[in-house]
Amino acid sequence: MSIAKTGTLPDSYKYVNIAIDRFDGRLLQGRIYHDSLEEEIPFGCISEMAICLEKLFDELRYPMKSVDQRTFVGIKHVGPSLRCADEAGKKRLQGKLAEFCLHVKYRFHSTWQGDIMDLRNGGTYSFQSFLELMEYMDRSLGHGSDIMHGLGKRMCEVAVRNFSHFVMGGDVSHPAVADRREFASEFELRDEVERFLLPLPDGEEEGTIISPRSIMVNAGGFGPMTFVIRVMFRRNTTWQGTICWKEKRRQISFRSFLEMLLLMQEAVADSEGWNGELKAASGHMG
Repeated sequence: MSIAKTGTLPDSYKYVNIAIDRFDGRLLQGRIYHDSLEEEIPFGCISEMAICLEKLFDELRYPMKSVDQRTFVGIKHVGPSLRCADEAGKKRLQGKLAEFCLHVKYRFHSTWQGDIMDLRNGGTYSFQSFLELMEYMDRSLGHGSDIMHGLGKRMCEVAVRNFSHFVMGGDVSHPAVADRREFASEFELRDEVERFLLPLPDGEEEGTIISPRSIMVNAGGFGPMTFVIRVMFRRNTTWQGTICWKEKRRQISFRSFLEMLLLMQEAVADSEGWNGELKAASGHMG
């Protein structure tokens, strides 16, 4: 991909406009626009948005990664072809729900740090991780998590039953809890996992202790695909732990919630046979 010259504003290449059109069921849908692009980039969920922006940041070489993303199989996610813009083609996107201006300044700890501005009210929020950015967008669009404490169960099973064009859906469960909790987006997946993993309120004792702290992820519909995820730390305002892809007998440490999501996306791409499509798409970029 060729990157065009930046716009008339100083450092305009550092800013990305994000138009949000829908947030039904907390499934984030919208479009991305950057001064270097001829066309907007549509996305159907926040994972796809992250993959497209990671590609754009890599092409711009801003912000530079502090570490390389870890990978199961060496696949680089490929988003839509990013075509160079001329000055006449530039515009500001209008979202049906909201418009934001995103400035990711750093990519430390395998996650993002920067500022995001609500272009409708002028409010600016500084975030220290992709997880914090998710929480801000969730609140801004009228949702947000009210989880203060969890069950302290240390282990849960996440069955991914639907996976269509980067969108995950399924349920979260635990052997000590009768009900299965459904999720249809990354926001709901984060919430349901935290309902199990967060500690109990002070003074309450844990009824069932299962160690190590793990999440079993079964991707139904794609043949057997099971991940064992251990969330070991909560540093840098995100999660750290290990993810094991059992069928492939591969285990990798992840350094952020963003890296965990990208590893799961990569595994599904490999199991679904997207490798050839990704390589073919890469060959058409320039």
